[in-house]
Order: sequence, then C-alpha cells, then structure tokens
Amino acid sequence: MPDSLRVLMLATYFPKPANPLMGNWALAQARALRQQGLDLTVVSLTSWVPQMLAKSPGAKAYADCPAFFDWEGVPTNYPKGLWYPIAPIKRWEYVRPAPFLHLAWAGLRTYLQRLCEKIRPHIIYAHHTAVNGYFAMRLANHYHIPYVITDHDYNEVSDCGHLKHRKRLFSSIIGKAYCMIGVSRRMTAELIQLFPTARACTVHNGTDLIAQDTANKARPSNLTDKVIIFSCGSFSARKAFPDLIDAFAPVACRHPNVVLRIAGDGAERSLVENRIREHQLQDRVTLLGFRSHQEVLQEMVWSDIFALISRNEPFGVVYSEALAAGKPIICCSDCGIIDVVRNCEEALIVPPGNTSAAATALDELVSNTPLRQHMGEAAEALVRRQLTWEHNARIMKQIFFDAVASAGTSVSGRVV
Repeated sequence: MPDSLRVLMLATYFPKPANPLMGNWALAQARALRQQGLDLTVVSLTSWVPQMLAKSPGAKAYADCPAFFDWEGVPTNYPKGLWYPIAPIKRWEYVRPAPFLHLAWAGLRTYLQRLCEKIRPHIIYAHHTAVNGYFAMRLANHYHIPYVITDHDYNEVSDCGHLKHRKRLFSSIIGKAYCMIGVSRRMTAELIQLFPTARACTVHNGTDLIAQDTANKARPSNLTDKVIIFSCGSFSARKAFPDLIDAFAPVACRHPNVVLRIAGDGAERSLVENRIREHQLQDRVTLLGFRSHQEVLQEMVWSDIFALISRNEPFGVVYSEALAAGKPIICCSDCGIIDVVRNCEEALIVPPGNTSAAATALDELVSNTPLRQHMGEAAEALVRRQLTWEHNARIMKQIFFDAVASAGTSVSGRVV
C-alpha cells in the first residue's frame, strides 16, 4: 500500500500561534498522521477580526493570526472568514447553520479551491460536521474525492434530534460522507439513530506518552509530603468544578495531607472561588489558572489522582493524558472514556451530579496507596496498548485508504 496519500485536514478548533492551547489535541493528531507517512496539510478557518476591534485576548489571537504557520512539520493555513463562534452569533449559527455556512463558504471558496488545486488531495478529513464537514462536502463535490468526518461533541450531534434546520444540514453532509466517526460508542450510536443511512464507526482519541524529562522531574518541596488530587479544564457548567469542591470538602476534613490543585479558568471562576470559601478550603485548594500544555502534563505527573467529574464529556483527551502519566482517574458514567477504562482498574466511575459518590471515590483513593499504585500501573499500560495518537493515526490511515479505494482514486500513479 503506497504511503503518499495526500490529505487535506479541516480543523477550526486548532492551535493558533497566539493561542497554542486551543485544540492542541488536534495538532497532536495531525502530527501522528504525518508520522504515518501521510502528506497532510491543515486548514484552520480563523474568524476575520479587524485589528482596531481586537480588544480581548481571544479576538487578538484571531486578528494577529498569520496566514500560514508551520507547527514543526505540520503546515497549517489560517484563512480569514466570516464565521464567528461568539455569542449571540454562535447561538444563531447553531440553531440555523446553513445561511451562515453559505456566507462563510462564499468568502472562502476561491481560497480553498486554489489550495486544493495546489496540493491535489486524495481525501478530505474534517473535524466536526458543522463548518468543516460542510466545507469538505463542497470541496469533495467539486473535485470528486471522498471525505471523512470526526465529530467530537455529544450535543452537536444529539441536538439534531430537536433542531430541524441543524438536522437538515447534517443529513445533507452525512449522506455524502464516506464515513462518520464518533470519538465514543455513545456518539456513534446517536449518529446512527439520527441518521440511519450513515456509515459510522468509533475511533477513540489518543494521547502522547509522557516525556522522560517530565516523568523524572521531582515535585516542588512544598508538595513532597502531600497527596495531590489534580484536575483541569475550562470553568464552565459542564465541567462541574463546584461539585468537585463539594466532593473534596469531606475528604479534606478526614485527610490533613491531601490537597486539590486545579488548572484552568473561565466564566464560572467566581462560583468555584465562592465554593472554596464556603468550605473554608483556601489553604487546601489551589487555582492555578491557565497553564501551558507542558505545565499541565507536569502537574499530572506530580499528582496522585486525577479527578474530573465533568458531565457529558465526549471522550476527554485530558483523561488519556492522566492515564498516560500513570494516574488513576475519577470520571462520570456518561463520559466517553468509559469505553476503555474499567471501574476499579484504571478508574473509579461515578454517576454524574452525584457529589456523595465522587467524595467516596476520592476518599477511597486517598486512603489506599497500594490501590492508587495498582490503578496507575494499569492506566499507563492501557494507554500504551490502545490510546496513543499513533494507534489512532494507524486506524485513521486505513479508513482514508479504504475511502480512496472505494472512489477508485489514483494514488502515486496507481489505483488502490
């Protein structure tokens, strides 16, 4: 099988030079695909924001974004378009996406077609049906090549069940896709339920193994005698950080050497801070704020337990990263990661919204060092076995070649 397959990857949620934390997992997948020998080029649509209006850090990241950036061997194009994932526009786009997508396509069509004529892709790979899947469909129709889509969010799919305009758009895109990929079995099942004719399968997201210098770096002296619970994510309602504080409070009372460290920030920071004050945990809970990806990985290595009782988490690369660091995880039963972790082996799985169960799980792990060690060893073994980006990329590569073969497209002068 030839390895010179040319892939155009469309990923809106992708790192920007001024915001490298945005979608860093998507960049990790792109790197893994290139390491599999695929000739992959990335296009990441960037909202057009005039410099004079760029006041917030997010707006500046868009306004200052260059047209092209090479992420150490991953060539990435950043065309500016009329697509704005901000309130209230985001809400309008979500409910009735077609008119907004038509407008965005009108502004980007020439750019995307010229790029396709330059790189001559054999296949298009899109992250998320809305936006990138739509662009993939338009390009694939024009150049008669297949496209594959991975969806990463439960609600973006399930909301098609009650948003008729959204479902109509998804149906038109899914009907022409070679394959629809869900990052968890639950997401794939919802795709098939809503769109019975879809060719759908599950491919779990991956993670990179922890670098040795990170794994070997000693804890800071102020943490050496602590049992550390670590969590991270955006401070949004779905991530349920106030619930985590509630669950931690009784554990902190019973175990004077346990601390909770949380990396992240967001709209609900004040709620998290209030909950910390209510439980008088100011000296036991540390809010680290935004941290670089490397700093987050280091915190995972230093920790003893990773806990994120987020609701409806599609898969959660952050869980895979914690498992790769050799840590037992606490997660909810409605999260996609339960496809691969086993309760009481790599994880303790609790019902969503049940802070009492979360507190019991935290207490069990804090109290039992041998159990933590056993689960951590199982966690790292699981990642090495089936949760690396390399593993993900091998599966995706085979799907791409199968798609090209079904279309009878020539690769390296041959029909595969």
